[in-house]
Amino acid sequence: MRLANQVAIVTGAGSGIARAIALRFAREGAAVVVDDVNQAGGEETARRIEAAGGRGLFVAADVSREQAVREMVAAAEKAFGAPTVLVNSAICGLPAILGNEWTPNVEVALHGAWHCIQAVWPGMREARRGSIINISSVNALMGFGRAHIYSAIKAGMIGMARSLCADAGRDGIRINCICPGTVITEVWQGRIAEDPALLDRLSRLYPIGRAGQPDDIANAALFLASEESSFMTGSVMVVDGGITAVNLGFGEATEEP
Repeated sequence: MRLANQVAIVTGAGSGIARAIALRFAREGAAVVVDDVNQAGGEETARRIEAAGGRGLFVAADVSREQAVREMVAAAEKAFGAPTVLVNSAICGLPAILGNEWTPNVEVALHGAWHCIQAVWPGMREARRGSIINISSVNALMGFGRAHIYSAIKAGMIGMARSLCADAGRDGIRINCICPGTVITEVWQGRIAEDPALLDRLSRLYPIGRAGQPDDIANAALFLASEESSFMTGSVMVVDGGITAVNLGFGEATEEP
């Protein structure tokens, strides 16, 4: 197993991409601490891990609160040992993202990632190993819609990782980012139910002809968490079906009628 004897914390793992990452890590041998303020979702992720024979622990930590994060890490250490993998995936609610609200976006995604990194760092330093993965977004790389503050915060997660990687490297810790494209999670499923043609319209924007699935991102996170990526730090892994490489809509707009 690629993550045998490792302890991972995955924030925001009560649903979506982070849930898929938590489940994949557990299948690869990691003990996984599932963090989410959504208790029902977090408990369900932990239940699925245990039902599949893995080791999971749900902790309802609000990552925007430094003390809550420290308590989560302490719970992880008590249950499984010091974390060796951290995935920062927690985000605020969709209304705050679409409403361009500064405080919840900053406090959850950016301050939350900072709190988690600082809390796991001492244990990783002592072990002389650790992989930290920030889940950013293609929104950090180019504009999509009007979620401007979300885009800024996701870009900030990249800047934070790249700035920290020198200090981290001296302690045996790697820090990398993943930028997913459109991934069909619970957030999109409701919209697709209301507008069945939406998925087809989204898929036409992608050179590979489809939007992403949570496991597409979980596969990338597994690689970054494992020793297979031991020479990678400060990297930005774009997992987006090619949408930031090719603007398919431009070609259609400039074709002769």
